[in-house]
Amino acid sequence: MAAAQQLMKKGKRHLAIYIKSQCLTGTGTGGVGHEHLKCILDHLLDPHMVVDSQDRFDWCRTIMAGGISFEEFAATVRSYDNATMCGFVWTSDYVAYRCRTCGLSPCMSLCSDCFLAADHSGHDFNMFRSQAGGACDCGDASVMKPLGFCSRHQPERATQQTAPHELLVVADLMMSCLICRLLQHLRDPSAHVDDESYTVILPETDHFLDFLQQLSDMGAAMRTVITKTVCDSELYRRFCDESSGPTGTQANYKERLQSLKRVPVPEAFRGVLGLDGPLIHTCLLDELFFWMLKYEFPQKIVTLLLSLLPDETYKASFIETFVKHYPYVSIALVNTKDKPRMSNSVVHISVQLLSPVQLATQMVTKHNLLHVMFICLMHMMDSILMGSDSITSDANPQVVDCSTPIMRDHSYWPIVSDVINVFSHRFIVVDYFLSNRDLLSYWAKIIACFQGMNLNIRELVQHVEYEPESYYAAFSAELEICASPMWALLQHLEDESSKDFTKNVIEIFSQQLHRWFISTNTGVFIKPQPSHLSFHYPLHRYLSVFIHSAIVKQGMSFRELNLSQEFLQLLMIHPLQLLVGFHEIYAGLWVRNGLQIRGQAMTYLQCHFCNSTIDADFYLLQVISSQLDADHFIQTVLERFHVLDCLTFQSNSELFRGRSFLARDQEMPMLEAMLSFLCMLLSIRTYSGEMTQDVTRQEMVALLCMSDRTHSQLIDSFPEKCGLSGQAKDFEQVLKTVSDYREPVYEHGGTLQQGKYVPTADTWVNLYDPLHVLLRSLHRRDFQASIDRYTEHVKQHKLFKGSSNVWPPFRIPGPLHPAFIGLTKLLHCRTMHGLIFVLLYKAVSDPNIPDAIIFYTVYLLELALTLPNPDGNKREIYISTKHKDKEFCNWFSSSNIFLNLMTVIPQMTVSYYRRKELDMRVDVLGPSSSSSASGVFWTVVPASQNQSSDGSNASPDPMALQIFDNPLLAISGASQMDVVPAAGAEENQVAPKYRHQGISANLDQEQVVEQVVVDQSILSLLLKLHSKLLGKSGAYLPFQNIGGNDVWPLADSRVGDGEYFIRKILDTICLKNEDCRCYISAMTSSQSETGKASSESNAEENRRKAKEKQDRVMKNFLSKQRVVMETMFGSDIDSPSAEEADAVKQSVFHCCICGQPTASLDSRPVGLTALIQSSSVLGHRRHCSDPLLLHLSDPLPHINNSANEFRKRLVALKNDFEEGSWMMALNSGWQGGVHVQTCGHYLHLDCHRSYISSLKNVNQQQSQILQVQLGEFLCPVCRQLSNTVLPIPPTSTVGASTVPEQLLVQHVAELLMAVRNQPVESPLTNAMRSVMQDLTNATYPQYRLFALGSSIPNLLMFIGSLLRANLEMELVLRSNNQTTAAAANLAQKKSCIFPLFHVLSMHYKIGMAYPSTDLWSHITGVNMEQQSTSLSLYLKEVPLMLKDACTMLIQLVLSLPPEFSKSVYSCIVQALYNVQLVQAVIIVSCKFSADEHEAWRLKGHRAGCSQMEALMTFVIESLSRCAIYADLEPPVPAICQSVWSPLSVEETVLDHLLPFLRLSAQLRQHLFEEELPPVSSAPVQEEARRLLRDQPQAVRRLVKNECRVKGNRAEFELLVTFLGLAQKGSSVESKDSGLICTSCLRWFTDNHELLVQGWCQHLVQALGQQPSSLRLLLTVNPTWYPPQLLQLPKSYDQIFQFYRKKQCIQCRSQPKSPALCLVCGQLICYKEECCQKNSIMESVQHSIDCGGGAGIFLIVNSSIIIIIRGPRAAIWGSVYLDKHGEEDRDLKRGKPLHLNEDRFRLLHQLWITHSFDHICKQWILHNNQL
Repeated sequence: MAAAQQLMKKGKRHLAIYIKSQCLTGTGTGGVGHEHLKCILDHLLDPHMVVDSQDRFDWCRTIMAGGISFEEFAATVRSYDNATMCGFVWTSDYVAYRCRTCGLSPCMSLCSDCFLAADHSGHDFNMFRSQAGGACDCGDASVMKPLGFCSRHQPERATQQTAPHELLVVADLMMSCLICRLLQHLRDPSAHVDDESYTVILPETDHFLDFLQQLSDMGAAMRTVITKTVCDSELYRRFCDESSGPTGTQANYKERLQSLKRVPVPEAFRGVLGLDGPLIHTCLLDELFFWMLKYEFPQKIVTLLLSLLPDETYKASFIETFVKHYPYVSIALVNTKDKPRMSNSVVHISVQLLSPVQLATQMVTKHNLLHVMFICLMHMMDSILMGSDSITSDANPQVVDCSTPIMRDHSYWPIVSDVINVFSHRFIVVDYFLSNRDLLSYWAKIIACFQGMNLNIRELVQHVEYEPESYYAAFSAELEICASPMWALLQHLEDESSKDFTKNVIEIFSQQLHRWFISTNTGVFIKPQPSHLSFHYPLHRYLSVFIHSAIVKQGMSFRELNLSQEFLQLLMIHPLQLLVGFHEIYAGLWVRNGLQIRGQAMTYLQCHFCNSTIDADFYLLQVISSQLDADHFIQTVLERFHVLDCLTFQSNSELFRGRSFLARDQEMPMLEAMLSFLCMLLSIRTYSGEMTQDVTRQEMVALLCMSDRTHSQLIDSFPEKCGLSGQAKDFEQVLKTVSDYREPVYEHGGTLQQGKYVPTADTWVNLYDPLHVLLRSLHRRDFQASIDRYTEHVKQHKLFKGSSNVWPPFRIPGPLHPAFIGLTKLLHCRTMHGLIFVLLYKAVSDPNIPDAIIFYTVYLLELALTLPNPDGNKREIYISTKHKDKEFCNWFSSSNIFLNLMTVIPQMTVSYYRRKELDMRVDVLGPSSSSSASGVFWTVVPASQNQSSDGSNASPDPMALQIFDNPLLAISGASQMDVVPAAGAEENQVAPKYRHQGISANLDQEQVVEQVVVDQSILSLLLKLHSKLLGKSGAYLPFQNIGGNDVWPLADSRVGDGEYFIRKILDTICLKNEDCRCYISAMTSSQSETGKASSESNAEENRRKAKEKQDRVMKNFLSKQRVVMETMFGSDIDSPSAEEADAVKQSVFHCCICGQPTASLDSRPVGLTALIQSSSVLGHRRHCSDPLLLHLSDPLPHINNSANEFRKRLVALKNDFEEGSWMMALNSGWQGGVHVQTCGHYLHLDCHRSYISSLKNVNQQQSQILQVQLGEFLCPVCRQLSNTVLPIPPTSTVGASTVPEQLLVQHVAELLMAVRNQPVESPLTNAMRSVMQDLTNATYPQYRLFALGSSIPNLLMFIGSLLRANLEMELVLRSNNQTTAAAANLAQKKSCIFPLFHVLSMHYKIGMAYPSTDLWSHITGVNMEQQSTSLSLYLKEVPLMLKDACTMLIQLVLSLPPEFSKSVYSCIVQALYNVQLVQAVIIVSCKFSADEHEAWRLKGHRAGCSQMEALMTFVIESLSRCAIYADLEPPVPAICQSVWSPLSVEETVLDHLLPFLRLSAQLRQHLFEEELPPVSSAPVQEEARRLLRDQPQAVRRLVKNECRVKGNRAEFELLVTFLGLAQKGSSVESKDSGLICTSCLRWFTDNHELLVQGWCQHLVQALGQQPSSLRLLLTVNPTWYPPQLLQLPKSYDQIFQFYRKKQCIQCRSQPKSPALCLVCGQLICYKEECCQKNSIMESVQHSIDCGGGAGIFLIVNSSIIIIIRGPRAAIWGSVYLDKHGEEDRDLKRGKPLHLNEDRFRLLHQLWITHSFDHICKQWILHNNQL
């Protein structure tokens, strides 16, 4: 220790130089340099000292650097990095990339640096945020293609020069000490006191691990040093020997090693290398991995070990270490408390090892990793096995308990993920796994643990008390553990070369199923429990998909699979029971089991599961049905669906049917379910015949027909085979053929629609398959939606013109695989034909039969006619004449469909049981007869025995209809079943007992047998059904064969109603069988005669009923109209009051609350609903029309806008003038002003108060967002947000003008003097005060006061600024012509300037300390009080030439009384126009050079000079006495003429006049309700576009300026004409410029030159000797363009890459969630407290500072835009969409995003029109949390 301290006195740098030199000159490890280094390291790394000392690691860094700085050393070592693989390791939440074009493995990923450095243009890539961490695969040719390598990891880099020995000699010697010191700390016995010791040990190693990670990051040279150390077995042996003493750590290490629990090895795998031996560590890496496992995979150790993987030697050692510890990892996964984190860490490691095929093969073949994984997985499942509740035998099978933490937390997922990764390599699967029958059998045993899990037992009595939530864990387990590996295996069994392996799988899984059948007591003649249901039969599904692979892909025959008939019957039981239970759930039989059972049914269909669940089950049943007897299969289906009782001919099922499984309301749903099952079984070709592209098309069409979908919705909803990537490679190609792309649109309600794909017309007509849609519908409403959309399409395109319901267009299925051709035998068996017969019979006789049952039945018949019988068996068998009910197979003598179509069934023998105690006698006739059916029995006789003598059918006995309320009694014609009293019954006699068979007097029930007359065939029933659907009998005309050529009367279309499809079937029958055609002809000819008479009588009856209904409707309407008229004009109406009578002459408004039309009165004013909000939109106007680009480089550029210029002007005026004066010289409101807008609806103010009170009293959901206490409410009509009501004044502003023009100035002065400060108290004035308070409250405090102690000037400035800001905002909207739609919407918006003006005018007059006559006198030059015209009164005020003309206009107008005429307004505008013109001339003169001053001074003295030249001369001479022109630049040499021509002066002066003219015209439009003509700029813009084509930048600038000048001239002419400034009849036009500015001058004094001279003198005297300040105030650019948001880059990746790493300018840290202000471009810390001011979050504060309470922020890590509007916030959407027109919120898909110009223009429009409050619907109160 003393020696080390003595050496350390040299200092760090000198000691490092000394140690390095000694190490280089020393020989062997025992040299002097080595001894000194060991001495120093023993001191620095003393085990008894703390390990996390930063100073000690600084010493280590310096010593390792060898005399240079550690940063220089690291850079030098990094320069020798010749690694060809990146290997960069990242943790969770890192932004990485995955390129499917370059990747060879689905797990391939790239760090951002390598991805951006390579060329992936045009590739299929995405960006993602890593959840479990990962490593960069750049440079690894086993994982990705070389074309994706970046320039830093090319193969030729391996030839670079290696690092010299002297560079790393010290590091090589130090490394062993460093690693051993780390292990000593991890072994520390004092810290291992409990299982959570890692919380003590690990934090102390942070600096240590950071130092080692820094070394690893230096590249391949330093990694070699580290890996050589950790893999050195001799070094580890010495370390263990040194640590084995009494004070060492070896004992603690051994104790912890022995405490590990071992996984038991099954007998079959005993003796397999590496499975049953002890855990032995041979190197530092083994023990380091052990402690990493013991401490539950700390992230820093994981990252360090993975970062060393590019070293090949280390990789081989790490593989062995990983497999050696794998069993213990599986145990740790179960026992850890932080399962998600540990699972992610394990997957983080294993995916790096198992993705490359060479490493995975080495681990499996050399280290038996597959055996290890299977044993670990089986051990995990063994711990959670439980007995099955459904089995009572001794051999009860064990299934997993899905409620355990292992299943809920997916603890098995890391192991299963490794299995899937291993199965992705063909060599391992084919040559190792499938060839090993023991291993394959063990895997089948693992799968059997999930067979029949999560059993559901149907609740029959009461609702289940507790709904289990474990069902999704069961589905996840089957998908992840069973299905995913299954699909991974199948991708390697695609051709005949692997057929033997497929046979192995089928054989072994068949054996496993046999064992399971025995253990579950499953037998052919043992029916399953109908109240038991499990959705999980993975053994069946394995067999299903491997049979498909064997037959369809590998060409084997079914006979080669050696599956017996008995086994197939057993195999059918559970899938069929599952599908029956599935339909029972949707039919409501399992409703008492709660919502979770329906959730299981929906998950069974869900897109991620369906390929592995319902599709496999359906295919297995298709295989089985194709091999079994068809009659047996159909009969089994009918029994399992419990529908036999629904298919009886029994006369009264309600009275006589026995105990049925189904309730009455469940029969039809289950019957429909059974038919849909048969139709799907016969038509679905997902596995039994269709090609991959056909399946893709069918799945996509099904999704699109349910609803229009975005591209991502199609991807997410597309059925997938879990674990496989790219199974739908033809996805995009198919999508283009079946759909049309619809661009993203904006709905009027405010919803931003994304780009969606809609089915094409051909898709609807030719591809839409309702059965496949039904198969994929999670909700039955999805299927119905597709039917409705299909109906709408065919009617819209006039493909169907009828009024009846369109039937689903069931498709004729495609060809079957030859091995499954036996499936069509189901259509040609006698049971199927009997089923069709009874269903058609019920469709004809029962009006309550749903349409679905009819069209399913017709479809089955159509399939039987279309698909041929594979057996061709027409052999007839003997059939008894007594057809027994429900015995369908005995009704027909043949399987020939055409023969059976004509077979007539005369009667049906029905047998049932009834209670023995029922009275068998009943009175038939008479009033005393009992109406109870319990004592009545009727016999059934043929219809021919119940006819009158004339041959007509007699009416049924009314008593029979009363007792037997059965739809079957309504059958007419030959099929009528007549129910009559028993033979011999007469009036007042008791009916004899019914003749019956098999009655036992000693039983509770007795059997009754009756004969039901049917006398129908399938063809006769089809004809009757056709007539029933068409509404008239005998309408069908048989198909004719003309001239030997078949004439097909109907097109081969699937569009039609029931009548169409039945007619099509009849035509098909006639075409295919001549006997049937003759049979139909004979029947239709007899029906046509009887149907003609009945149709005529029915038509007459319908006309009569329609006439009666029309008369009733008209009578009802007239009576209601009479009541309304009497109410409105009755004699008892009160007479109007005098005030109301006067109000008739005024405008009438309709209150939107009470609906009463009324005028606005002082006593009961009417108001306009309005929204007041703070706004800084005007403050972002700029002098340039081009938008600012979002900066993507530092530093942030300064933005010069109107708000900044206002602040500069304000500071200049504050410094030179008094507060009371400068506040009246300009308006504020550019920043933090108030904007008022209205929806245009009126209401009474008292109604409004009642409405607000009701909102306060009712606690509605919207009250969580509405701040009712602050006056907020939703408009009762349009539901737009409002917060005030602007009262409408009862009088008009326009007053009669009888004052002569020459006296107008004096009249204006008198009006200004006559203003009364305090208005008369009334409800109207009180309402105005309330509005003024709302306006004040809407303004943020920092924008209300501009000076302290000046309340009155401040108030007047505030009021004037309110009006100015709203007028300026309307001017901005008029000039905002970005979109035609936007302009049209703005034109429709109602202005609220008029009521706002009156509110402001009243309060302005209240705040005035003195009238504005002095200002008016100063402007006009007219002495109002016959006093001197001296300007001495104004010397302390802001000169008139520095005041804003618009501000003075607002001041004067607000000072006038409520009634003033247009002439008064025109007089004021004219006077201020004179001031503005002189002001503009002064400003232009300040821009002249000295020579130009002299030239213009002389121009005005020449004869014939223009008025502008004379005025300019006068101004220059008046101002030349002061220093305002003294600091001008010297004259420009070589220029002999003036730069400022008269035309350029005129144009500049015009630029200064236009803002005043625009605002004056806008105000006049509102005050006097005059329409301001629009300025048409279209011709000028068109000319500009024409001239700008293919021109350089300089020319473009000149052309734009010329077009702007032309537009300004046209606008000037329009405005001065509208304002009445143009002199009529005077010569004011110029040949080249139209109206000139000075032509509109009109002075109100005789000596106007003296007035102008006084204005100039005041300007000079007021500023004294401060010409610089004067020039600052006079150098004004009057042109302000509408505000614009920052122009964003086209690609979002530019924003993301720049701003996600950028530091905040406030806290100087990198924000976790950076956000960009789209108004100014500032980066803020979103939802972070680091930059808050006064407890206000930065985003909220910035919305106030930048937007006056409105903020538009782009969230960089999400791409969405957040709107902050006062106390609320909302997600607006995104302006960046992918190529499919979709947003990518949170960048989850990671696809390239591009700017959508339409959305960006919409966002700009909403911002500039203050429409966010109306458009955004999902507002929340942010509560200062953003």
